[in-house]
Amino acid sequence: MVDLEPDSSYAVTGIYSFGRGLISRPVIRGSETAYQRMARLKTGQIVMSKLNAWEGGLAVVGEDFSDTYVSPEYPVFSVDEKRAQSAYVKHLLAWPSLWGRLTPRGSMVQRKRTTPATFLATCVPLPDPVEQNRIAGRLDAAMHRIAQVDYLKGTSNNLILQYADALFRSIKQTAPLAEVLLVDNKFVDVESDSTYPVTGICSFGRGLIRRPVIQGSGTAYTRFVQIQAGQIVMSKLNAWEGALAVVGGDFADTYVSPEYPVFSLIESAADSEYLEHLLAWPELWTRLTPRGSMFRRKRTTPATLLATEVPLPSLSEQRRIAKQLTLARRVAEGSAAQVEQLATFRRALLDAAFSGRL
Repeated sequence: MVDLEPDSSYAVTGIYSFGRGLISRPVIRGSETAYQRMARLKTGQIVMSKLNAWEGGLAVVGEDFSDTYVSPEYPVFSVDEKRAQSAYVKHLLAWPSLWGRLTPRGSMVQRKRTTPATFLATCVPLPDPVEQNRIAGRLDAAMHRIAQVDYLKGTSNNLILQYADALFRSIKQTAPLAEVLLVDNKFVDVESDSTYPVTGICSFGRGLIRRPVIQGSGTAYTRFVQIQAGQIVMSKLNAWEGALAVVGGDFADTYVSPEYPVFSLIESAADSEYLEHLLAWPELWTRLTPRGSMFRRKRTTPATLLATEVPLPSLSEQRRIAKQLTLARRVAEGSAAQVEQLATFRRALLDAAFSGRL
């Protein structure tokens, strides 16, 4: 531990959950923290988050984080190199079954902490150093290949986003959304004895999400809006960060609060598939971003959305562009499924390694 001096600067390090390693935090001055002491990290040490060790808040310190600092909430340990190899321990800390052994038991589990004593008392597979090196070598090779695939998938997804952005920006014809959308709120009076399947909207173009079914008596709203397939829903609060969506068939006849204005598409002016891609375009969200101070507390009104200029070519051109973007989106969805499969494969490798099957 190092005593902090008010006028000195300290490069602070944090820990991701789920075995994703360390993260750089902003450099702070000693006078900017309530902590009087911090631990200075050295390459090869182990860091644990007391709060999140049970969900993978554990990591081995790499050279990039040597001589950075962590708060007393992050106990630091040294590896006994006579008994354990750092390369082996690195993979061991990324093993979800180890996290499970650190999971606090009982109610309100997320508020409990893993103590250094609990961590040190946890039993783990520990073969002889030669076997540790063999296992670590095989895991290093496999994880390197998995990381390469992850990187390529991420690059592919970024290229797809850039492709969509380039397509929209290349369109010369623009028009306000008022030329293709009409406000279409079908209000329903909330009855206390009735139930309502409620729908929400994810930010960042991730579409609609089901909320729990509620009793009319369980809400302060006196009216809901019933939505239908093909309509467009917007969050007044978060439209500027992509909370816009086209209603799919799975969400037909569900309800949204009055905080979510609903619009219908003028089908003679716009293609619904094209509009779905347009609503997922980050540049559109930027055009809806409220300006001025405290903008995060400002709302996007239906009038603001309808007045927003967007790329709007002819119907035939919209359909051509939508077809291309839908194909690209399917590629991205396929990549996402493969990434999930890789995560499953990664865990299976670790399970095999630490149960003597690798």
